[in-house]
Amino acid sequence: MTDSRSVVPPAPVAVSGPGTLRLSLPAPDAEAESLPGRLPALGTHHLAALIGVADTGSFSEAALRLGVAQSTVSQAVQAAEKELGTRLFERGRRGAFPTPAGVRVLIHARRAAAALDDLRRAASDQGTHHPADHQTADLCGPLHIVSCRSVIRHFLTPALGGFQRRYPQVQVVLHDTSGEHDDIERMVASGEADLGLGRLPMRPELCSQPLFADEYLIVAAAGQPRLKTWDAFHRAAYIVCEEDCAPHIAAHIALHSRPPTPAVRLKDAQVALGMVAEGHGFTVLTRLVVWPLPSGLQAYPLPAPLWRTVGSVATVQASRQPLVLAFQDAVLSPAALRARSGPLAGSLRFTGLFPAPECAQRVGNS
Repeated sequence: MTDSRSVVPPAPVAVSGPGTLRLSLPAPDAEAESLPGRLPALGTHHLAALIGVADTGSFSEAALRLGVAQSTVSQAVQAAEKELGTRLFERGRRGAFPTPAGVRVLIHARRAAAALDDLRRAASDQGTHHPADHQTADLCGPLHIVSCRSVIRHFLTPALGGFQRRYPQVQVVLHDTSGEHDDIERMVASGEADLGLGRLPMRPELCSQPLFADEYLIVAAAGQPRLKTWDAFHRAAYIVCEEDCAPHIAAHIALHSRPPTPAVRLKDAQVALGMVAEGHGFTVLTRLVVWPLPSGLQAYPLPAPLWRTVGSVATVQASRQPLVLAFQDAVLSPAALRARSGPLAGSLRFTGLFPAPECAQRVGNS
């Protein structure tokens, strides 16, 4: 999308390796005003983001063109605006358009990019050639991931060290949430996070990939009779953890029996487990949340079993970003997840359960 109000001509942009900007641009005809003050502390990634957004009229399309996450482009533009002390783009439903100050700044940004390209070619002409970058070296910048806490604890935290060693220029930023759905869906849809991990399904316009299924369990004090029927379930004191999964559990119980009547409502799962261990009632949590099961407790399925499908979710644009694809391949592949599940591998459902990614057809046709 091109903004007819902009006087800045479009130009091809490509990023190859951290901090390397390759542009081939004609010298602009417009006279540029000198920017006052000290030399701005801007780098090639700022220039690439500014030019990419100006050319495409979209932060997401600029990210796709540059091969980085949308959050990387947004942060680079915000940093440039902060450094220059002015707003460079107007953001709205119809896209992103340069402000009058942005138009003036982009003239200089394009000239700076062209000068850097000339500098690189001059070095190459002198016989100083850079070896081809490896794929791992091409990835850089922040990757924002929002996830429910149990997935962070069991699958993400153990994998971060290996991922960072493989992609040292990538900064993984984790956002935890007690919810498994609404907060994750909102942050991904708004662009606050590049990738979400939580309970499916989510909005149909998002790209979802099921990863595994995790069972909800009754957790009670050891030695207490098991609640094998719904009548027994309703007679006991139900301690509810008021997180995103509580309505999901209640709907399942109502479908098979009648809506539950909680005896206690709590926010924190660990507080609920403490009350259960003291004999004040039972609670319902997923296996990942209660594992490893504290001493003095027992866990078993509901009278009608209930599972949650945990998956990754991203916008269609973000699902094609190299950073997101690399993280999914290294951390979220079935083999990687199964390896990190350890003793839980036999209790989670990894394969033979899920269809193809819901976004596969949309991505292929876009």
